[in-house]
Amino acid sequence: MTQCNLKLIVGLGNPDNHLLNTRHNVGFWFADQLVASLGKDFEFTKKFDSEIFEIDSDVNKIIIMKPLTYINDSGNPLFKYIKNKNISPDNILIAYDDLDLQIGQIRIKFSGGSGGHNGLNSIIEKIGSRDFWRLRVGIGKPQDREQTVSYVLGKPSKEDREKIDTSILKLISEKNDLLSGNFSKLMNQNNGK
Repeated sequence: MTQCNLKLIVGLGNPDNHLLNTRHNVGFWFADQLVASLGKDFEFTKKFDSEIFEIDSDVNKIIIMKPLTYINDSGNPLFKYIKNKNISPDNILIAYDDLDLQIGQIRIKFSGGSGGHNGLNSIIEKIGSRDFWRLRVGIGKPQDREQTVSYVLGKPSKEDREKIDTSILKLISEKNDLLSGNFSKLMNQNNGK
């Protein structure tokens, strides 16, 4: 599957101020940059416990969403939202941090497991499907696996943050392909890097 009738982009992160600049919040960084590139801002929607932004693109309406329930419970607001709006999982793109990719590497793929990511575990469990699109943003991994939690909840170095931001902005510069769901093109341009 390489084309998506994209309706919903979800950035995963933790809403606490002291966690906003941590590696686990890469999904929020992506969502924030995308909305900023459109010259807009999110609005908090209590019903879905999320910040939400709607884009009317040429093709269809696309929602950008940041669940504010903490990553480990991201599935709840997402499930409520897609049930309410009748959106099927294969029309969703989830952006999140990935330990298995080098810092700033970007991969777009359809379906698969959670790779141990608690946010994805929550989403797969709540929506009852793993058949959604994933935007994996590499954060690298600590040398010692015991330090994984403190690593993802830690702040990247200035240099690492710049690498991640550069990759995100490069992807956003191709936002016409992104918003039209032309993922085969984006996969060719980003997945091999």
